[in-house]
Amino acid sequence: MTNLNHLTESNENYFQHGIRALKIAIILFGLCFLAMLHAFIPIIFCNRVSSGVKSLNKEIQTGFIK
Repeated sequence: MTNLNHLTESNENYFQHGIRALKIAIILFGLCFLAMLHAFIPIIFCNRVSSGVKSLNKEIQTGFIK
């Protein structure tokens, strides 16, 4: 749950990590909004949320989002 070496392990300082985390949060917020729209209108965004989550996971794993 708590990792005091997290910033060192991710090779980021406090501010770099904060900006990266905010970018990810904004993407997730957008995907959440699309998922809510899809819940009420199932014919829209049929694959967008799942493909967005998969893409985000790949980018996180490769360190692409900086």
